Amino acid sequence: MVKIAIVEDNDAAANKLLEYLQRYAAENGEQFTYARYGEANTFLEEKERTFDIVFMDIMLPGISGMEAATRLRKSNTQTILIFVTNMTNYAIKSYEVDALDYIVKPITYKRVVFKLRKALQIVSASEGKLLMIHDHPGPVQLSSNEIYYVEIRQHRLTYHTVRGEYTETGSLKGLREELTPYHFACCNACYLVNLKHIFRVKGFILTMTNGDELKISQPKRKEFMSDLANYLGQR
Repeated sequence: MVKIAIVEDNDAAANKLLEYLQRYAAENGEQFTYARYGEANTFLEEKERTFDIVFMDIMLPGISGMEAATRLRKSNTQTILIFVTNMTNYAIKSYEVDALDYIVKPITYKRVVFKLRKALQIVSASEGKLLMIHDHPGPVQLSSNEIYYVEIRQHRLTYHTVRGEYTETGSLKGLREELTPYHFACCNACYLVNLKHIFRVKGFILTMTNGDELKISQPKRKEFMSDLANYLGQR
């Protein structure tokens, strides 16, 4: 369940945003929990609660949303920030506190959905996907976050993971379709790579965080480097 905070002092604006979030959840089968704060200090004092996504107004009583975001980032770099503001000059500065994006008031359902979908993709990817690997002598459950890369040889998939290697029969094409939303990409026809675990790219050689070196094929290079650039741009 995705946890969302709304930091907004204007009741009408907060209620409209909440209405749009609830509408999106109902239309798309999502489950959200919500908390609303009328000013930033109260939000920052919530030490026991963590949120996946925060919609924050910039012009708030007391400290501003920008100052609140700066303080938040000192201890929390994971929560996704989306500013909601009519101050476009401040909105540009939102990237200084690693905000995902901003929505200019007056908000519309279309604008909220566009930003929300981007945020939900990141939340989903950060949580990873649970996989059941049918390895011998018995099945093993893994999170996609644990996988460095997957290799295919003669219809056998080998998962190179933080826990070791696991092998099963399968299709790299099917696995790619399943894992692409979790930041996996093919560097050649034999390897499906977790972009989170790339240490270095030099020429056509890819070094993973476990030290393994993989070759990027010429036909796959353009698409793979584009996937990597898009992933790095979302971090």
